[in-house]
Amino acid sequence: MANPIQVSEVVRYVKRQLDGDPVLQQIAVIGEISNFKRYASGHCYFTLKDETSRMKAVMFSRDARTLNFEPTDGMNVVVVARVTMYESTGDVQLYVELMRQDGIGMLFERYEARKRELEAKGWFAAERKRPLPAFPERIGIITSPKGAALHDIATTLRRRAPHVAITFAPVAVQGDQSAPQVASAIRWMNERTDCDVLIVGRGGGSIEELWAFNEDVVVEAIYHSEIPVISAVGHETDFTLADFVADVRAATPTAAAELATATIEAQRKDVERLSRALTRVVTTQMASLRERVERMKNSYGLKSPRYTIMQKRERFAQAEIRLEQSATKQVTHARHRFAASAQRLDVRNLMQVFRAQDDRFRQYEGRLERIRPLERPTDQFARLAGRLESVSPLAVLARGYTFVEQDGTYVKDVKQLHDGVVTIRFRDGHAVAEVKERHDDEETRRTDV
Repeated sequence: MANPIQVSEVVRYVKRQLDGDPVLQQIAVIGEISNFKRYASGHCYFTLKDETSRMKAVMFSRDARTLNFEPTDGMNVVVVARVTMYESTGDVQLYVELMRQDGIGMLFERYEARKRELEAKGWFAAERKRPLPAFPERIGIITSPKGAALHDIATTLRRRAPHVAITFAPVAVQGDQSAPQVASAIRWMNERTDCDVLIVGRGGGSIEELWAFNEDVVVEAIYHSEIPVISAVGHETDFTLADFVADVRAATPTAAAELATATIEAQRKDVERLSRALTRVVTTQMASLRERVERMKNSYGLKSPRYTIMQKRERFAQAEIRLEQSATKQVTHARHRFAASAQRLDVRNLMQVFRAQDDRFRQYEGRLERIRPLERPTDQFARLAGRLESVSPLAVLARGYTFVEQDGTYVKDVKQLHDGVVTIRFRDGHAVAEVKERHDDEETRRTDV
């Protein structure tokens, strides 16, 4: 026999088993209400029973506010609830989230079964839902032409985004023909391919009135739509399978229109923000380019080719001097060493040592002679400088020619001139003149400038 345990341990164990059972976390239960009581806090406590059994039930105020009828003893209802245990008393209770009057119990069961099936298939997964376009150009509306939903959506769109075009597909939103019409309209909108987002919806209603949006044909049409879909079926507390499978669920038709569009003011602010960012980028790039151009314009190489060549010639001359000085120093040093060695040598070896030193001296002279040809590039630089100077515009002016400029452009022939002021540029300055008449070699008209 196992060791005895406390009552509280048994209760906690049973509660864990109940709370860990996924079937009992959301279950539809049909029964008759008895001992119903609503407290000032808004919480409702009652018993749900049938012919053979009964269970205690509680509906907290946040859920009780969704009731569209007043529950009373003896009323048959269907509840969607979570089954758990109240630890203080050990009672198994129903924590009710939704309550509807009986007569629709079978619909609830179908709804819950289909919901679990589609959720298991991944049709409600957040990762498959697409974002809505930020700036739609055309919105498709699928709803009844007679209901308030169309009026609410159209009014909101005209107020927030009057530039957005609308494509309307009138359908029945309840009854036997509703589901096939809604599904057909969704497919038709996709075939048009000009809508950026679809709003599918109607006003609130009972579960029977909203049932078309739980039908497989509608759910599948929304799932396979290539256009993002906003579901706006019922009110904030009414959920259909269309709401779960749609890309976005709106609590009301008005909310759907608001989700689908940005206000003109918001769009204007976005445009202004992007414009400021673009201006900053362009301004920065232009400033950088201007700085580079100014550096190039002010560089000595561009202003005066002759100056650049003179710099190169000066550097070459300095290098030549350093090279020649180095060779001369080596020869002088060798002679000094030779003289010192000669004094230390015996007379008998003097001639032999002298010949060796003389050979080394001749080698140094040979190296110096090989360095002499390096003077030739200096002459080449001089000739290049002369050629550049001859084609320089300043050289042309120095030979007595002038340049004529009008409206910021140098004039190449008389046909470019028109009456007015011109600038004549000389070697050492410029003059301003006025053109009164013009002629060329083919005309005989007199020109006076």
